[in-house]
Amino acid sequence: MTVVKVSLNRLLFAMLGRSELVDQWWQSPNKGFDGKTPDEVYLSGEEGRNKVANYIHFYANAGGGS
Repeated sequence: MTVVKVSLNRLLFAMLGRSELVDQWWQSPNKGFDGKTPDEVYLSGEEGRNKVANYIHFYANAGGGS
């Protein structure tokens, strides 16, 4: 699976509504990634890209609610 950051940013923009918030999301420590930033995880390799993509798709599709 090829994960392209542009596609992920489109989903994030749809959820967050502003490009500034998308940028902030990539640079903020995230509990879902053990305190690492999503950007750190994404840049770590294919496994990291897939982990970030799965995280974003989960919240985009399921709404993250219980």
